[in-house]
Amino acid sequence: MSLKTYLAALSRGVDLVAECEGMSAAQLISLGATSADAAELLALHSTYFGPTSFSKKQRTAVAHARNQQHSLSTLRRIEHFVSRVKKKVAAWNLRVELCAAASPEVERLARQRLKEMQPPRVASERATLRQHPNGLATLTVTGSSMGITDVFKGIDQSRPGASFLESQSEGGVRTQATTMVVVHLEDYCELRRGNGRGDGDVILRTTSGATMTGAEYLERTFSGEGFVTLISREEGPVDLYRMSRFASTKQRKMLSAENPTCAWPDCKVPAERCQIHHIEPWVNGGETNVSNMVPLCSYHNGVNGDDPNAPPERGRMLRIGGRVAWQPPYEAPPTFVT
Repeated sequence: MSLKTYLAALSRGVDLVAECEGMSAAQLISLGATSADAAELLALHSTYFGPTSFSKKQRTAVAHARNQQHSLSTLRRIEHFVSRVKKKVAAWNLRVELCAAASPEVERLARQRLKEMQPPRVASERATLRQHPNGLATLTVTGSSMGITDVFKGIDQSRPGASFLESQSEGGVRTQATTMVVVHLEDYCELRRGNGRGDGDVILRTTSGATMTGAEYLERTFSGEGFVTLISREEGPVDLYRMSRFASTKQRKMLSAENPTCAWPDCKVPAERCQIHHIEPWVNGGETNVSNMVPLCSYHNGVNGDDPNAPPERGRMLRIGGRVAWQPPYEAPPTFVT
């Protein structure tokens, strides 16, 4: 057999496998196949032409393999990936999909589908230690969110190793918890704009015609310590109050109440480690008030598309009707994140 004839036979793929009907390994070996090749051909024949309770899927897979002109090597790769799937129906579904794909796409698609089938990893408490040749070591610890955050906040990033070890010998640091109450304005209150007051408070009008400040409204409703953020369903965050006095970090605490983490979709950086992003850039006349700001981590603050007259290459943060939204860089409606 010439090389051309051999390669042509291999390229026939599923039709070559079909010709093994009724043959034994010994017969294939007598025709010149190695024992490994004979075993592989018979295994492929059993899969694509043998009895199965998924006969319809089997016929579909064979038809797709013929249509795509998959070679014998491509069928081997398909079965290599399918063998990783334990459930039979899922394995057949993957086989059919891979047979329908063009040969150059089989591996990429298979890896993607296998990754999607993996159950989400659930973190559990653990600690690992890795020693490095230069005398350093890496300690990786998984524990409670608050506990690990306490430890991390006590680390001096200019000398992380030394400061971490010092904090452990000194008992570490504890995060001071501050209660934050988020209040949505009830239907009988109306937010008034342009009231001309110089103290920065908001004015609410009730259905009885009476007016009161945001502080008065909260004093009637809440007592005790803690921060309270007033949020309008239409306007978004309105103002922040503490029962005894205003907070010096008022706007940041208000925005943190609305977005406890970076407002960019799926980002988990805590708001306290975020930068405050101007939706309408400061250089373009954007104001420094809560209706024009969201917390973004340094990375997403940098990639946000600030120019409203240019398409955002990575996306852009917006406020729509008081709610924070992300405009994707492709043709799609904004995604609301609050």
